Amino acid sequence: EDLLHGKTFPMWALLAFFSIAVAFTPYEPKAGWTYYIEARRQLTWPACAYRFMSYPSSCDSIDLWSGAGGNQEFTFHPAPGGAFYLQTSCGRYLSYASDCSQHVVDTWPQAGVNQAFNFTRSTASSGAFEYFIEAVGRRNCAFKYLSFPVPCTTNQPDVLDLWSAPGPEQTFRIHPVRASSPIVHTWNSQSPCADPFAWYSNSTSQFQLLCTSTLLDVSTTPGIDPESHFKHIGSALTGNNIPSWASGQSRWAPENIEVYMQGKWFNVIFWANSVANTHRIGWVSSSTGSLPGKWDHFSPNYLNLGMAAGGDIDAHVFFDAASNTHYLVWKTDDNNVGMTYTRIWAHKISFSVGASLAVKLEGSPQQILDSTGLWWVDSWISGGSLIEGPEIIKHGEYYYLFFASGRYCEWSYSEGVARSKNVLGPYEKMAIPLLSSGIVGVSDGKKLIGPGHASFVMGKDNNWNAVWHASTGVDQQCTRYPFVSSIRFKDGWPYASF
Repeated sequence: EDLLHGKTFPMWALLAFFSIAVAFTPYEPKAGWTYYIEARRQLTWPACAYRFMSYPSSCDSIDLWSGAGGNQEFTFHPAPGGAFYLQTSCGRYLSYASDCSQHVVDTWPQAGVNQAFNFTRSTASSGAFEYFIEAVGRRNCAFKYLSFPVPCTTNQPDVLDLWSAPGPEQTFRIHPVRASSPIVHTWNSQSPCADPFAWYSNSTSQFQLLCTSTLLDVSTTPGIDPESHFKHIGSALTGNNIPSWASGQSRWAPENIEVYMQGKWFNVIFWANSVANTHRIGWVSSSTGSLPGKWDHFSPNYLNLGMAAGGDIDAHVFFDAASNTHYLVWKTDDNNVGMTYTRIWAHKISFSVGASLAVKLEGSPQQILDSTGLWWVDSWISGGSLIEGPEIIKHGEYYYLFFASGRYCEWSYSEGVARSKNVLGPYEKMAIPLLSSGIVGVSDGKKLIGPGHASFVMGKDNNWNAVWHASTGVDQQCTRYPFVSSIRFKDGWPYASF
């Protein structure tokens, strides 16, 4: 027996079969998945940049590195008792000594008793899907938890070793990169649909879908779940009597809100239009239902939301039942003027009906979120971060502010979320994406990339669903199709259930 690595035994190859089950999330460690493993450092990104479990090209040591890539990938294989072997991309396994006096973590060419690790939910934080990682072969040793130092190093890799008790400096996150058996997704519409917005229409008793398009495509389905299919039925606009502010061929990220006034439902679509090469938000309403061609009353001009230099885009209206208040929520298009971060805003609005429907801005806009602090959020601006497509829902005691992030139609595009007990914040960001290119799998045999810009709608079973778009990695035209995933909640945070 080797005192450093102990006696090894053959891998449980027969147990390596991987299948996807109901209510599955890859944020619960799964055999057959490859992950980045991130140390939960005290400071948010980019402070404490050395946070990713890593190995050199020689694969003979383990430390914490400042980025996530090929030398930070670990593939999980099943070990006895629900534990895992963590295999590097060069074939060696994360390992530890059987001698309790040694606290080093390194690699070993085979998987055995001193290469098995248990993942248990961290009790040292309120974050989503965070874990203590225990060296199974050292259960009789005091030092058995993977650990990282405090404070962090700022100019070189940090040490990873074993510690005697679980706590904040023994807490890790896992980020899915790919699966040996990818999730198979089905298009929920035969028609492309960028920036999908779904809602339940009281006018038609159907679930309806809007997409970025010239005349705002409308589709319907009787129910909403991952197997539902939206059928295209026409366009919200006829193309007639469109005011100058709303002219053009591209109407971005339309969203409909239903408002009940004077004994009937009014449907109001907000969207962003290009005005002098800058996006501004306006609206169009229908007093006669939500079928194609019914939206015909336009706002007299775009809304003055502060006239941000970069523009305003991605309007969303949230009704807060607790205060009986509507809020317009949007992104200032800060990256359009070279800013390294983008912001989400909220503004109280009210609806009224006189000779026609009117929308009034109440009070002043308030910034409720920005794009900083998450390593997986990048931007078209070098060194920057970008969030967009805000959506708010209320579930339990929290308001959840969802957002898309990164560069659309590329690998980095993803869906994130933050939460607060106050609709106007402050919001706490979930440190892992709700959806990412590493999580989603294939559709029609092609890898999906860039899942995001989701809308959230409650089904008839009172469970939430996310309707998101993605494109295929081989598609150079950025053709995005809509997909539906069930949303569930655990420990106060949402996750996509497959």
